[in-house]
Amino acid sequence: MKIIGAITITALLMVARTVSANSCEDNFRSEGDPRNGAEFSTSTTISDLNSSSALGQLRAIALADGFNVLGEESTATQGTLTIEQKNGRHPFLIYLTAANNGNAADVSINTKLNRRTVAKPEDIRNGMCGMIARVKTGAEGEKIAAAARATIKPEPVVEIQPRWLAKDIYRLTKRKTAEMITAHYKGKRYLLDGVVGAPLENEGTIELWYKVTIERNSVFETLDTKESYVWPPIVCRMAPEARATAAKLKEGEYAKLTGTVLRYQEGMPSRLVLENCTFN
Repeated sequence: MKIIGAITITALLMVARTVSANSCEDNFRSEGDPRNGAEFSTSTTISDLNSSSALGQLRAIALADGFNVLGEESTATQGTLTIEQKNGRHPFLIYLTAANNGNAADVSINTKLNRRTVAKPEDIRNGMCGMIARVKTGAEGEKIAAAARATIKPEPVVEIQPRWLAKDIYRLTKRKTAEMITAHYKGKRYLLDGVVGAPLENEGTIELWYKVTIERNSVFETLDTKESYVWPPIVCRMAPEARATAAKLKEGEYAKLTGTVLRYQEGMPSRLVLENCTFN
């Protein structure tokens, strides 16, 4: 059983104990059996703050503390920033959420540790509340948040063969959950070119499934050849303007598409799903 001690957690979360975090500490919850993955959460309401400022500042705090910042999903009134504790053999995801509440923002943090990973609840509590305690209000907070957002760069379009993207995802499944794979890939943009199966209608759109299996050849067979039959297909959900063209394709024809990763979806088969795909 892996033990995370007080010193390790303190280093991970950059604990900052302060009286202003008392509400956060009172709201802290520790649930679940560590053998299944213990869950921790806390929340507090901060006056003279909005969700955008809170999330922008938490981005800066997370980066300063050495976390991987994986992505943010936001509206005008609320949002969630996903970060990853990257030290140690078994990193885990942490979700930082903020929502407008009148002239204040409700700020919360929650995480679920990996199975059989043990940590003292008080260390997690101090770490979470230490992050929240560093969020500033008013104009000072807005300035910090704006500076943090100014460093965000648009995702580049990466050109890659569908089978090699599938291979990368398959390798990740050996050590990361579907949730973690989604967190790492969501929002990434790819230019894909390869053979597709017959177009499928699903949930109001047309899907094109790239074929990723490498045909067997007894002379030149490699590990990739043998392994590729379990690689997850790459699925493109077509943008409205591209659906009619996609629907005309036949099994075994080629498609060159650009799309944005939506999620890694477990199932029969598991697959990486891209959305808003268009032809190049």
